[in-house]
Amino acid sequence: MTDRHPDREVLERFLGGDLPEDASRALQRHLFVCPACEERLIELLPGPATASAPESRDQHRSLVRTLLEGHRPEISGRHRDLAAERAAAAALWREIEPHDELRRRSLVAQDSRFQSWGFFELLVELGRQAMLENARQAEALLRLALAVAKRLDARKHGTGSIEAARAKVWTWLGNTFRVLEDFGRAEAAFRQAERYFSRSWLDPLDEALLLELRAVLRRAQRRFDEALELVAGAIAIYGEVNEPNHQGRALMIKGMTLQYKGSFAEAADCFRASLSLLEEPRLLALSELNLVNCLQDAGHSMEAAARIPGMRRRVEQAGKRVDLLRLRWTEAKVAASTGQPAAAEEAFLEVRAAFLQDSLAFDAALISLDLAALYLEQERVAETKRLAAEILPVFRSREVYREALAALLVFQRAAEVEQLTRGLVDEVAAYLRQARNDPRLRFREQGTGS
Repeated sequence: MTDRHPDREVLERFLGGDLPEDASRALQRHLFVCPACEERLIELLPGPATASAPESRDQHRSLVRTLLEGHRPEISGRHRDLAAERAAAAALWREIEPHDELRRRSLVAQDSRFQSWGFFELLVELGRQAMLENARQAEALLRLALAVAKRLDARKHGTGSIEAARAKVWTWLGNTFRVLEDFGRAEAAFRQAERYFSRSWLDPLDEALLLELRAVLRRAQRRFDEALELVAGAIAIYGEVNEPNHQGRALMIKGMTLQYKGSFAEAADCFRASLSLLEEPRLLALSELNLVNCLQDAGHSMEAAARIPGMRRRVEQAGKRVDLLRLRWTEAKVAASTGQPAAAEEAFLEVRAAFLQDSLAFDAALISLDLAALYLEQERVAETKRLAAEILPVFRSREVYREALAALLVFQRAAEVEQLTRGLVDEVAAYLRQARNDPRLRFREQGTGS
C-alpha cells in the first residue's frame, strides 16, 4: 500500500469496515507513514477540525488510533493528558518500587493514579531494560504492566489501543520466558499476544516486534528455517514503515540465525547491511562484534583482525560488561588464528575466569575448549591435562545438564590418556552450543547445526 495512495472509495470502505482484513491492515500501515492520506481520512470523518499535526511518531500513532476509534474531538486533550501521564510516571514508580509484587498489584488495582497510559509505558520499558540483566525482575515488571493495561479506561483510550497494549506486554513476556529458557511458556505468551493483536488497532511496529522475537525463540530452538521466515516478515514491515534502526536490528537477528546455522558468508552480509541502518550505539557495537566473529568462523582471520580496533572502540563506548567479555573472547580467537598464541592464552584465561565468577557454565566450558585447542597446537600436554582436570569439578558444582557433563567427561578422559584431538575438542564444543538450548539432546546424537 506504500507504493500507491488509496483513493476516496478505499478510504470510505475502510471507515465503514468493508475492506478485507489484509487490505485493511495494509492501509493501517500506510496511514502511519503517510500524513497526506491521514489528512484525507480526517476530511472524511464527521465533526469539527482538529488541532495541529503531531510532533513525534508516537503522537502520530496516537492521533491515527484516536481518529479511527471515533474520538476525533478529543485528540488535543488526549495529547496533553498523555504528556502529563508520562511526566508523572517516574514519581509513581519511585512510590511503588519499595513494595513487594503483591502490594504493587494491590496499589494498581485500588489507586487510579497508577492506572495511566504513561505509567504503563514506563513499566514496559523498565521490564524491557531488565530482561538481560535479571529476567525474573523483568517478568514481575511486565506482569505489573499487564495489570495496569487491564485497568486502562476504554472510553478514553479506545478498546483497540488497549488490546494492542496487552499484546505488547505478552510479546515482551514471551521474550522474557525465552531468556529464562522456558520455551513452553514463551510459546504460550506469544500465542496470547497474537490473540490480542487480532482484536487490536494495528501498530506495524508491534506486529513486526512479535515476528522478530518469535524468530529469536525459533533460533534458540534451532528451528532455523522458521526463524528466517519470521524475521523476513519483520524486516519487510520495518522497511515498509521506514524504521531503519529496527530494520537493522532485525537484520542482526537474521545474521545471528544464519551464523548459528553455519552460513557464515550470508550472516556476514546481514551484519554489514545492518551497520548502515542501525542508529543505537550498543546495537552498532554488537553488530560489529557479530561480524568479526562471523569472519573468524568463516576462516577470514586477517579481515577479522583488521576490524578489531574499530570494534573495540564501539564496544568500549556503548557496550555492557558482557559485551566487553565477548569482545575479549573474540580477540583471543583471532589472536590464536593469526599466530599470536601468548596474547590468545592471556585473553582466554581472563575471560574464562570472568565466566566462572559469573557462573556462566556453558560459556566457561566453551572457552576452556578454545584454550585446550590452543594447548594442543603447541603440544603442551601437561597444561592440557591440567585444564581438563579442572573442568569437571567446576561444572558439577553448577546446574549443568547431565549430557553436557557426559560430553565434558569424554573430553577429560581423552586428555588424561593423551588421546585428545582437535576433532574431539570441536565435536564437544559443537555439542555444547546446541545442548545449552536443548537439554534432551544426547552427546554424539546432535545434528550438524544446519
